[in-house]
Amino acid sequence: MIVKLKMKNIILRSLSSRLKPIKGIFSLLLVLSFVFGCVAKSGSKLRFQESKLISVPTLSLSGVDDGDFSFVLVGDIHLGGNDVGRLRAVLEAAQSQGDAFVIFLGDLVDKGKREDMQTFLNQVAEFGFQNKTLYTIGNHDVFEDGWSAWKDLMGPSHFDVVIGNTHFMILDSADGMVGEEQSEWLENRLKASASTHKIILSHYLPVIPGQRTYLRLANEEEAISLMKLSSRYRVKAWLGGHYHSYIQEEIEKVIYLVAGGGGGRKMEPVKNNFYVRGTVSGDELRFEMHPF
Repeated sequence: MIVKLKMKNIILRSLSSRLKPIKGIFSLLLVLSFVFGCVAKSGSKLRFQESKLISVPTLSLSGVDDGDFSFVLVGDIHLGGNDVGRLRAVLEAAQSQGDAFVIFLGDLVDKGKREDMQTFLNQVAEFGFQNKTLYTIGNHDVFEDGWSAWKDLMGPSHFDVVIGNTHFMILDSADGMVGEEQSEWLENRLKASASTHKIILSHYLPVIPGQRTYLRLANEEEAISLMKLSSRYRVKAWLGGHYHSYIQEEIEKVIYLVAGGGGGRKMEPVKNNFYVRGTVSGDELRFEMHPF
């Protein structure tokens, strides 16, 4: 028992040091970003309950059953109006590379507007990725009445899907938190999963490796708990955005990958637009960053 407690404390200190919690002014900025930004009319608990009644998106994929496929992922396009250049660059790359599907890691649109989400979907369909796309909801997506548009056009805010030998679990972190109900849902999915690769997708990540920033899950205890959960159930990777840069680091055998390269204010260490290409080849999983 003493040995187990010591090991638990060692892991906790390791994860806590990685998180590098920032208090005071950064915590205040996080709160103000919600108060003085576009205020959301929905909350995580409401979205979780309503998502139970929404059908999981139907995917129409081919060539992935053998566990050998590639996909593109990117966060923070922040589409507003007809400024579709960055989105088209990502979709064109995925199309030309023959990628099976595309993952958007939140903040698809900038102000939660229904017309912008429809424009987004129109572009996705134009490049042939209708029913070949996974969406993760972000804080900008739920601004104002964004949730109403999202659930009509995009689907649930949390769900999971198995593609080939890979199990993707999509979380709603749009409020900067995951919450007890969703954490329990995630653990149940992880327990039941027999896939070779388990991958978690969310907008906010529990950690931004190497960066002193508030742009991660707001509650340190929740973040550490989720990281420990991921390690326990052998999650291969946790992919997210919100922080507008590229970082990839393995912590306790889980790859934490920040892919906020779609647009918005650029942040260290990568200050340009980019997407990330993921490749699954049997029991191998690789990620590469591609500037555009």
